[in-house]
Amino acid sequence: MFLEDMRKRNNALKVSALLGGKPTSGKPRRVILNTDACNEIDDQMAIIHALLSPELKIEGIIAAHYGIHTHRDSMQRSYNEIHHLLTLLGMQGKVNVLRGASLAMEKPDSPQKSEGAEFIIQCAKSSREPLYIAFLGPLTDMASAYLMSPEVTEKVVVLWIGGGWWPTGGPEFNAFNDWIAADVVFASNLPLVQYPRFTYRMMRVGVAEMERFVLGKGAIGDYLVSLFKTWRIESPIPRAWWVYGDSPAIGTLINPEWGYYLQLPAPRFNPDLSYRQQSTQRQVEVCVEVTAGEIFTDFFQKLEAFSRKFPAL
Repeated sequence: MFLEDMRKRNNALKVSALLGGKPTSGKPRRVILNTDACNEIDDQMAIIHALLSPELKIEGIIAAHYGIHTHRDSMQRSYNEIHHLLTLLGMQGKVNVLRGASLAMEKPDSPQKSEGAEFIIQCAKSSREPLYIAFLGPLTDMASAYLMSPEVTEKVVVLWIGGGWWPTGGPEFNAFNDWIAADVVFASNLPLVQYPRFTYRMMRVGVAEMERFVLGKGAIGDYLVSLFKTWRIESPIPRAWWVYGDSPAIGTLINPEWGYYLQLPAPRFNPDLSYRQQSTQRQVEVCVEVTAGEIFTDFFQKLEAFSRKFPAL
């Protein structure tokens, strides 16, 4: 009902105003990935998809924390996992890997300084071209970079996988791991594309697809399948599919037409992760639908091409 009401008010965008047109291998987008890579199994697929896409120029990958409720060294675990993926791809030493903040923000005016936040500032200042930063976990490093250097708003476009259902918000993992950072970013003037929970849960892949299109596609393909099967077996409710919820950010960077967007007033975040709607001129783009088939097909094709080009990996 909410989304239908928005469409009736003519707020729907057929294309993303922030993502613009499709990039090409000749003119790729400048991209930074910020990822809690060791938290689950969806970050790995998104990272690999980005690295195998000539449409994207990956300036660096920042390891993000995923709270301290599971592991107190979660950021370092993400950092190690990123390096493991690069080794399997034969790309070790070819991509900048930075450590992000190890903890969530404690106050909205106190950044969690890190080499990842500094890297964002450095890259934002180094070129006239837009810098797209895909956050696949909490927004700690973006909020911190913004507080440290507010002028980054002139150069970056932020993509965030996170936030609960519209228009109410509610429980959601990435927001839970740093709701203060999310509130800082939504209150800022940073250009923002949000992929909330109801959108990223559209990205589902089953055992059959993993075995047909990923298994046997080099060491990296076998690793992705092993993660899938191990997680499935060890999950409280074993199932034949999984949500690869970080893939929408990568897919729509490659082709914005693989998403459907609404321009909506930016809410604020309450501690219980609900949205606090208020009168504001600040607008964010909310991706409310993704064409999962196109995104996954693009990934499968690139993985297949990579495994043929580098059969030893």
